[in-house]
Amino acid sequence: MNEVEFDELWQRAEAEGYGQRLASEYHVWRRRRLRATYIVAVVCVVVATAAISILTTQQRQLRNYEKVYCNRAGTTDEQWVSLVEEMLME
Repeated sequence: MNEVEFDELWQRAEAEGYGQRLASEYHVWRRRRLRATYIVAVVCVVVATAAISILTTQQRQLRNYEKVYCNRAGTTDEQWVSLVEEMLME
């Protein structure tokens, strides 16, 4: 066996040891990775939910009708009904 063959054999044995170690630690690594992914997903959902609730609350406050005045005589009953429905939904 010459020096080149010995180096190749040594590298192969060393790589096999690394491969076995990585294979044995894979399940632990995979579990940690999934846990981190789930945590990030939950945080994203919470932040998105909070942002949506804040935005909808602000939009409701901007469209808060307390009274309605109309000086036009040509307003139809259907327009009043839809306005009242919108006010009640707010």
